[in-house]
Amino acid sequence: MKLFFKQAIVFLGILVAVNFLLFFLIRGFYIKDYDEVDLAYPSYLLADSHGTPLGDFTENHQVHNFSGQSDSYLDMERKLKFLIRNTEVKKVYITVDDHTLSPTRENQNNLDRSAYYTEADDYSNYGQYIKEKYLNYYCVFLNDRYSLVIKNFIQDELFNVSKWGGVRSKSSWEKLSNKEQITITKDRVKNYFEFPQPSARMSESLMRIISLCKEKDIELIGLRFPLTKTYVDLLNEESYEADSLMSIHQLQVIDLDSLYLEQDSLFRDMDHLDKKGGEKFAKVLFEKKTTPQIKV
Repeated sequence: MKLFFKQAIVFLGILVAVNFLLFFLIRGFYIKDYDEVDLAYPSYLLADSHGTPLGDFTENHQVHNFSGQSDSYLDMERKLKFLIRNTEVKKVYITVDDHTLSPTRENQNNLDRSAYYTEADDYSNYGQYIKEKYLNYYCVFLNDRYSLVIKNFIQDELFNVSKWGGVRSKSSWEKLSNKEQITITKDRVKNYFEFPQPSARMSESLMRIISLCKEKDIELIGLRFPLTKTYVDLLNEESYEADSLMSIHQLQVIDLDSLYLEQDSLFRDMDHLDKKGGEKFAKVLFEKKTTPQIKV
């Protein structure tokens, strides 16, 4: 029996050590920077990957960029509650692009990472809180997404010598042929707008964000990010109309999706600005003369 317990303790120790090493890897390639926020600002930008190219340029205008790749409204809601609990928030800019209420966001989100910003009161029961904020977050073996991140790291990073060291670069959008642009854009539109109706979960979350901002006297402004002409042309009238939910509540929507239609050099793909485009857009967006448009 003593031998059994000794073996069990050794095995447990090995699991803890392996978990620690794998979590270190996860922090570097998945959690990196996601759990960092500067609480010294009066205004914040909440967005998905469309907001990330703006980087720290927003801070030149006293706005902290709290965007995250693949953030859904559920993630943004968690972040907003965190901000309210920990600092004095005056203004929030939030993405209301055509795709942000897409049902795909029910699976493509950051709920495993944004759990970092939650408290027990955010959950219906304490067990779920412990599971999401601590067990799933810190225990690599309990999080399916962590397993996928590790698998992708081994396949795409560790054994790909061409990616060792140096800066990786992608072809800018303008360097692709028109045929390539159209093919890639069609796939993106298909992914975003696979379903005819918006997600009820995302819609309810956005409504809670609106209500929470009203309750806390926070100015909430919707934002539509710039798009390429190729994307706009193929998008046609497809939209889940998150901006309409804002307008129903008489909230401002800054609609700048057509700002750079003829400037492909500012984009890394059909609907994301690159770093240069993000810097330029931040200046335009936060200029005092920028007039928010209320879409009705």
